Amino acid sequence: MAIGAMFTGCSDDDKDFIPPALDEIENPDDPSTPDDETFNEIAFTPHVDGEPYDSYRGLVMAGYQGWFGAPGDGCSHNDAPNTVWYHYRESEMFKPGVLRNSIDLWPDMTEYTKKYDTDFVFPDGSTAQVYSAYDESSVLLHFKWMKDYGIDGAFMQRFVGEVIDNPQGEDHFNKVLSSAMKGSDQYQRAIAVMYDLGGYNTGRFDKVLNDARWIYDTYASKQKYYLHENGKPMIALWGVGFNPVERNYTNGDIQTLVDELKKMGYSIMLGVSTYWRAGGGDTYTPDLQALHALIKSADVVMPWYVGRYSNSVEYATGGNEGGFPNMISKDLDWCKTASLQEGVNVNFAPHCFPGASDLNMHPYYSRGSREHGNFFWNQMYGAISKGCEMLYIAMFDEMDEGTAIYKVMNKSKVPSNEPDEDYYVVYNPKNEQVRYTNMNGFGANTTNTVFMAKSAVDPVPTDGWCQLQSQMGITFEGIDDDLPTDYYLWLTGMARKMLNAQIPMSAEIPARE
Repeated sequence: MAIGAMFTGCSDDDKDFIPPALDEIENPDDPSTPDDETFNEIAFTPHVDGEPYDSYRGLVMAGYQGWFGAPGDGCSHNDAPNTVWYHYRESEMFKPGVLRNSIDLWPDMTEYTKKYDTDFVFPDGSTAQVYSAYDESSVLLHFKWMKDYGIDGAFMQRFVGEVIDNPQGEDHFNKVLSSAMKGSDQYQRAIAVMYDLGGYNTGRFDKVLNDARWIYDTYASKQKYYLHENGKPMIALWGVGFNPVERNYTNGDIQTLVDELKKMGYSIMLGVSTYWRAGGGDTYTPDLQALHALIKSADVVMPWYVGRYSNSVEYATGGNEGGFPNMISKDLDWCKTASLQEGVNVNFAPHCFPGASDLNMHPYYSRGSREHGNFFWNQMYGAISKGCEMLYIAMFDEMDEGTAIYKVMNKSKVPSNEPDEDYYVVYNPKNEQVRYTNMNGFGANTTNTVFMAKSAVDPVPTDGWCQLQSQMGITFEGIDDDLPTDYYLWLTGMARKMLNAQIPMSAEIPARE
C-alpha cells in the first residue's frame, strides 16, 4: 500500500487513527525490505583499522606480482637489452603484435608519477605509456588504491627462478618488496611474502632458506602490518601438488622446506593444485597422501583456479564434483574435519579472479569473458556463501594473463596492437620447432609458437596451424566502456564488506553509489 493512500478521504470516524511506523508499511514479501536482508554469519573478529593483522580470517588479500620494469627505471635489468622491458616483453621485445609483447591489458596511467614512453600508440595518435614497479611511487600508488577501496593487503610474489641465482632479478624484487613494505606502513595494509616455486629444486634449498631468513629478520618479524597466523608471520609457497616431473620437486621436498620454515618462526600458506583434495586433473594423484600430510602441516591452503573455468557457467557446473562451488564447499569441510579430528589448524582460502586472457603470449589459448564483473562477483559470492572466511584474489597487477583488478584502460581506449609489418604466427602443440626460426632468431626451440616473416613461412606443422597475425584479431583487452577503470578494485572491496557482514549477502552485484 502506498503511504499517501492512508491519508486520503479520512472522515471524522478515523480522526484518532495513528499511522504505523514507516518500517511497518513496507511490503513484508519484498526481498528489498531491510528486515529481510541476510548478512554473512561470521565466527571471526573483523579486523580493526590501524591494528596489526593477527589472522587471515576476515581478510580479502590480493596477489601482487610487482614484476614490470622499463628502460631508465634504474634497475640492473637495464644492463641487458633482452630484460630492459621486464615482463612487458615477449620474444625479447616490447612492440605491437602477437608474440612481440606479453601483456593483454594496458594500465590506466592517469595517476602515476613516473611514466615511460613505448612504441605503442593510442587511438588519438598519442604515445602510450606504462609504469615500472621498480619505482617506489608506482608501488605506493597501488597500496593507496588498496586502502581507498578496502582491500586488506597483498601477498608479494617472490619468484624462485627470478630471485635465486639471478642478481638482476634479486635487485628488482628486493626494491619492489622494500617499496611495498613502506606502502604497508603508510596505508596500514596487510602484507606477506609468497614464493612462487617455479625454478625451485633441492639444489636451491639452502638458498631459499637464506632468502627467507633475510625476509624474516628484515621485515616479517618487524613490520607492524605483516600478516600473522597462529601467532607467527606468514610465508606462502605457491606451486604445490603438481606433477613432480614438470616441477623438479616432490611433495616430500616441499615438506622438508616447510618444516624448516616453521622452525624459523613462520606460519605457512600453501598455494596448491585445483584438485588437491580428491585428486585427478592437475593434481599428481599417486602422491596424494603425502600432499594431504603436507597441507595438514600448514596453516592455510589456497587452490589455484585460473584456466580451470573461464565463465560463470563453467564455474557453476565444471570440475569433477558438480560445479566449483560444490567443490569449494567440500574442500572447506575437509579442512574443518582435519582440524577437528587430527588436532591441526588448516584454514581454507579460495582463489577468485576477474577473468583471464594471455593471448599475446599464447595465441592458441581461448579468450574468457569478465561478463561485466559478474564472473568475478559470482566467485566471491559463491565462496562467502559456502562459509569461507578469507579470499585470495589473483591478481592485483597481472596484465600478462589478464587477471588484474587494478586500474586498466577501457576497451575503446587501449593502444593499437597492429605491427608495422605483417607476419605469420606458427603453432605446433608437439613443440617440434627445430625447423622454425622466427624473424629475430629467438625462441625457435623453446616454445610452441613462433612468428616468421611472410616470405619465410614453412608448411603448417602436424596438428598445428599457421596464420597471419593480421587475421588473428588479438587486440588488448580492456574494461567495458560503460564501466570506470577502478571497477574491479571496487568490486573486490564490496566483497570484503560482504564477507565481514557490512553489507547484505547478494548474488547480484550491489548498486554503486
